[in-house]
Amino acid sequence: MSERALLLLVACFLVGFLGGQWSTIEIAGYPTEQQIFAEFFPNHRFNYQWGANTASAYKLSYGQGAAPGKALGRVPLNLVVNFWNPVSRLNRSELEAVLAGNITNWRSLGGDNLPIKVVAYTGEDYSRLTAFAVSPFQVVATQQEMVAAVASDRGALGVLTWPALRPQVKVLTLEGINPAWVQSRQELENYPLWTDLILTPPRTKVKDWFSGKLWLALRFRRRLGQSFSPTKLLWGRAPLILATAGDIMLDREVAKTSIRKGDYRYPFLKTASIFRRSSLAFANLESPVSDQGRQLNMFRADPRFLEGLLYAGFDIVSLANNHIMDYGAAALIDTMKRLEEQGLLYVGVGRNLHQARQGCLLALNGLKVGFLAYTELGPGFTYTREPQHWAATSELPGVVPAREDYIREDVSRMKKEADLVFLSMHWGKEYQRDPTEQQRLLGRTALAAGADLVLGHHPHVIQGLEFGSKGLIAYSLGNFIFDQLWEATKQGLILEAACDRQGLKQIRLTPIMIREEQPVVAEGAPARQIMQEVASVSQGLNN
Repeated sequence: MSERALLLLVACFLVGFLGGQWSTIEIAGYPTEQQIFAEFFPNHRFNYQWGANTASAYKLSYGQGAAPGKALGRVPLNLVVNFWNPVSRLNRSELEAVLAGNITNWRSLGGDNLPIKVVAYTGEDYSRLTAFAVSPFQVVATQQEMVAAVASDRGALGVLTWPALRPQVKVLTLEGINPAWVQSRQELENYPLWTDLILTPPRTKVKDWFSGKLWLALRFRRRLGQSFSPTKLLWGRAPLILATAGDIMLDREVAKTSIRKGDYRYPFLKTASIFRRSSLAFANLESPVSDQGRQLNMFRADPRFLEGLLYAGFDIVSLANNHIMDYGAAALIDTMKRLEEQGLLYVGVGRNLHQARQGCLLALNGLKVGFLAYTELGPGFTYTREPQHWAATSELPGVVPAREDYIREDVSRMKKEADLVFLSMHWGKEYQRDPTEQQRLLGRTALAAGADLVLGHHPHVIQGLEFGSKGLIAYSLGNFIFDQLWEATKQGLILEAACDRQGLKQIRLTPIMIREEQPVVAEGAPARQIMQEVASVSQGLNN
């Protein structure tokens, strides 16, 4: 080779090498595949873009090891059913029997008398996602379609990866492990259902040496090896888990019983473990906690009950309700001070309107989480023995009124800073199972503005759930700690929400009953009856 030819070849290689430094890598894949890839391979290292499946693009897909390309790691698969399906767990033999067509009705698994309807995937990218042995009643192309299919049929059974999870579907516990709720990778080691995330490179031609593509490919593959391995668990971050309860009233018979038992933790003893295992615990505190003020209405809790709230693991409470001013502004201010001294956060009230509308913004589990709270006002809702102000003003302390404009403005503002926004709403009509039109208007306003979860209080009975496209409204969780006598007022729900940066992924409902002024987890027939009533009311809200 002549000296001139050699110099030309070297120049071509240098041009190609330098060109590869600024070239763009094109990757094709469905949104859930992209999300998992981006979670473990941030794009600050490379200038890559998501595009169509072309001959020059890398291709992301799910498969089972034998697929061509590089296995980037293992992805846990979530078996999902309709949220209202009472079945919550399976073992391996039961799953195999279902997939072999030997179990065909949910009744055989402790559920309703409904046929099991398997939903499977079609298409090149999803054909290996599951190995269902039965003929599916429905075939879908994407995980978004899977969510819609399972959410619309109480008999459906499907499978999703974690980025696609939505609260309208429920992840089943398999062999004692629920991948949507685990808090560490170690808990997933024995989980039996996995797929691989496969990256298939485009074919490289000789001319790619001179365009820079090959140099870029070599750098890309080296970095991939540093971020992935075939055995790596591609699970993402542990979810943030919010545990919430209904109305807490710590006066009257609740106080008398606790004093008789000699323990200000008494109301919380049988349910504390649920809240203490969560990332955050929240409830509506239905009275001032103070020894200040003058009685204008019903409730005022002994400050010693703060011991119980702390024991149970509560982190934040809403004070935006129709009893927080029962002993006037003095008791409200004293309550705020006492909560602050104990490190308990509160929302929905403030020393003035501006402060009350700020809410709380927390940094937790790598996420920013915002809380806001509001209450309806007006005759028959907020009342005392003599007239007084309730709503906070520029100069006076009080609650935040449940106004559409306040909700829209506050949620939009907080969503600019927070990954997740939770709202507490004190609203509706007491002892009414169905939410009012005003409740539905305010709840939907909150979701439209960017809220992830709206939690309702005040009716003292359980109301239904409404699933939005990206959020959830729980219109009333009922009572949690109260002394009311009707059986419906002795029932409530503990709602747990598993969330990540993309929003609400899963919810879990635990029915409770109040016995001797103490909530206990409902079991057996009472638990089924409570859940059936919630499902019945919710059905009308989601049609």
